[in-house]
Amino acid sequence: MRRTQLAVAVTCLVAAMAYGGAVKAAALTAYVLPGVIGVAVVASLLAAYRMRVTALVVGGALVLGWSELVNVMSGQTDGPVARSSAVAAACTLLAVLAAQSRFPALFLAPVAGSVLGAMLLGAGSQVRSVAVATAFCAALTLGWIEQSRRHWKAPPRRGTASVLLPLLIVGVAVAIVLLQVQRDLRPPEALAAGLAYPGIAAPWPDPLGTFTTRFSAPPRVKNGPKPPNSNSKKPKPKPKPKPKPKPNTKSKAQSNIWLYVFAGILLFLLFLLLALAGRLLAVRLAWRRVRRRLAAGGPSEQVTGAWSWVRLRLDARRLPLAAAVSPDAVAAGRAAAGLPPELFMPLQELATTTTTAAFAGEQSVGADEAVVAWAAAGRADESARDLLTRRGRVRFAFRAPAQKVQAR
Repeated sequence: MRRTQLAVAVTCLVAAMAYGGAVKAAALTAYVLPGVIGVAVVASLLAAYRMRVTALVVGGALVLGWSELVNVMSGQTDGPVARSSAVAAACTLLAVLAAQSRFPALFLAPVAGSVLGAMLLGAGSQVRSVAVATAFCAALTLGWIEQSRRHWKAPPRRGTASVLLPLLIVGVAVAIVLLQVQRDLRPPEALAAGLAYPGIAAPWPDPLGTFTTRFSAPPRVKNGPKPPNSNSKKPKPKPKPKPKPKPNTKSKAQSNIWLYVFAGILLFLLFLLLALAGRLLAVRLAWRRVRRRLAAGGPSEQVTGAWSWVRLRLDARRLPLAAAVSPDAVAAGRAAAGLPPELFMPLQELATTTTTAAFAGEQSVGADEAVVAWAAAGRADESARDLLTRRGRVRFAFRAPAQKVQAR
């Protein structure tokens, strides 16, 4: 559970970076982020001991005390530092407590509230990249927490779906932001809380595009004073120089945006291919480690290891043997009803050698019997592979041994 608490704290910390558009960078580093980290540590420690009410009271007092201290220590031109610290820390407290409750998905609401609070305090459109990064971290943390609770609070498995789904969410968010930047050319306007500090901007550039401000000509005055000597001859107007053609900045911006989108899609596909290749390599190495451990020891241990290896492989191929099926039952032919003949033949040969190694003396099994047992295990594994469909073989290629087996 410590890993999930750390993931929630990191998500809240990423969301707190949105206040870089509302306060100065020095105030963000000195006041807002330390408040978030301190509240996350205190709330996580108390929530780990089932003291959620105490964590709420102590964390609330810590938020109020820190915001008052920041109000005294911060400058007048750093932006709404005290309010930013209070909102970010309070949202972090609620997110940590919600992640430890019966409905851990509720932690998404305080995380979104932290980003919304930054916008209300003057961040505006300057932190689009922070909002997208927060969405990715929140989706990744949600998958991690839900999977941990589904496995009776065990350490979560690092599945590919828990990474690919947040990447898909980030792709959709980036596409929406780029479409809004391209179609909406209105200048960004700060809300009421940000009008008092118009010069504060985020200390990092926004990679998702910038708004273009369009200025309009001043309005004409209809009933203004007439110029003197209106009856005199008007001088001939000088010929106006021909205006130079303006570069089509809009088309260039659009082409650059679509270039970035295409580059992002290529990077996503490359990351996907690398993730699949890494998963295949990790699964193959895991099976190799398990086989090396089972093939170690004396001849009797090697023979029983070959039997355990076949059971693991059949279980991973979704062709498992029942728990009551022992090697002597297979050797006697009593478990042949649910197995194909091409699989039962090498399995029976292996079971015969395993029964001798398990119930006879140590000297009754030699190195030759161990080699024969592993050869029979290999033939049984190949027979089980031939029974699978193409889709089943692909799924088996990404299926690693059980965690309990790998830990031995």
